[in-house]
Amino acid sequence: MDTGGSKGGMKSDINVTPLVDIVLVLLIIFIVITPAVNNAVKLPLSKHAPKVDQQVDAGQKYLTLMLTSKRNDKYEVTGPGPVLIDDKDAKDERFFINDEGQRQKLEDYINRNVSMLNDKRVFIKADADLPFKYINELFQSCRKGGADEASIVTSEDKDKKEGGN
Repeated sequence: MDTGGSKGGMKSDINVTPLVDIVLVLLIIFIVITPAVNNAVKLPLSKHAPKVDQQVDAGQKYLTLMLTSKRNDKYEVTGPGPVLIDDKDAKDERFFINDEGQRQKLEDYINRNVSMLNDKRVFIKADADLPFKYINELFQSCRKGGADEASIVTSEDKDKKEGGN
């Protein structure tokens, strides 16, 4: 008598080769696509304006700087413009971050104004078309000037706000 199962029975092992092939193809696709997705991230910077709605404590004073952009005849950004102070008493103050002497004057101005504040925070408003490297230079000047924190002030997207939900 034959007891069965040992030589001529069914084999119940799962073939994992197709599964491994599919996983490897998906892994390669994700490795190729990931750098392209990461390079497409854009920071929403504010369109600078004289007044901004800051969500800060009432009665607190903060130093707010506006970094404008220099443009050519075709309205293309060619570099950073003057750094303006968003304060009615200091509206005539102008500093240029691409000039070393002007940058030192800006750092001294920041140091004088921030040292009198309880919260040594600086808000930066910049033109949305301006490359971030110029904004980063202004961040570094704020840090050298004695600010504990520097933040970019952004504006809400008006198209989304008007569209409604």
